[in-house]
Amino acid sequence: MNQTTPGRSRHPRLIGRFLVWLWLLASMVPLLFMLTTSLKPAGVARQIPPTWFFRPTFDNYAQILTGGNGTSAGFGRLLFNSAAVTLGATALTIALALPAAYALTMRHFRARRGLSSWILSTYMFPPIVAVIPIFIYAGKLGVIDTYPVLIVPYAAFNLPIAVWILRSSIHQIPYEIQEAAMVDGASRATILRRILWPLLIPSVATAAILSAILSWNEFLFALSLTRSAAKTSPVGVQEFTGMFGTQWGALTAAGSLIVAPILVMTLVLRRRIVSGLSFGAVK
Repeated sequence: MNQTTPGRSRHPRLIGRFLVWLWLLASMVPLLFMLTTSLKPAGVARQIPPTWFFRPTFDNYAQILTGGNGTSAGFGRLLFNSAAVTLGATALTIALALPAAYALTMRHFRARRGLSSWILSTYMFPPIVAVIPIFIYAGKLGVIDTYPVLIVPYAAFNLPIAVWILRSSIHQIPYEIQEAAMVDGASRATILRRILWPLLIPSVATAAILSAILSWNEFLFALSLTRSAAKTSPVGVQEFTGMFGTQWGALTAAGSLIVAPILVMTLVLRRRIVSGLSFGAVK
């Protein structure tokens, strides 16, 4: 009988790890280039070819956070608007997705499969088609350039993926647990609050993180439905590019500030994301 040696079995694994690390390093190059450019003085940031040896400075960050470089508002205000809209959209998404996902797992609900498929299909709906109708109705309601005009559409477009994540997770929890609770007199609300909620925390965290990332990076609705009071950071980045050129130092500093919260949140909560996406995959 042929037996494989330990050395031979390690080679494919080592090669796989090397390729993964090589891919990760290659994907980090744009981020590192953006970060280094944001730390360059104004004159050095425009040099072609790029200069790799320079004295770092935080002037670009100070200028954009205080409203310098000809921008309409300080970038700190735009980051606050993005954070407010993201938190509001994420909270609304989870508040609506959790009971909806629970309803779609009830056995006596005969239309649950068809309705679940329809909800998932709405995720393929292109957001650009809804911009003009939403803009018209928002104008009639007088909510242009406010937080709700962004929070509600963001939550609506994030609901399908959040509902499906939570629905799949609830399906993996034995239904007998709910039946035992109902025999003891527990209501549906009590079952959802005291039994399912503690078991669904990883999945809820995953749905919340995905919703936050999608809301934080959204550009189209924020560009069309805001002016100055509720303008978000992705829209504010375009102010650093004009007819007289691009302010590369300010542009990369703003991009670094936008990427940093999502990157830190993903690194800190990466275990929650993995556990939530893989919840119930292996019994």
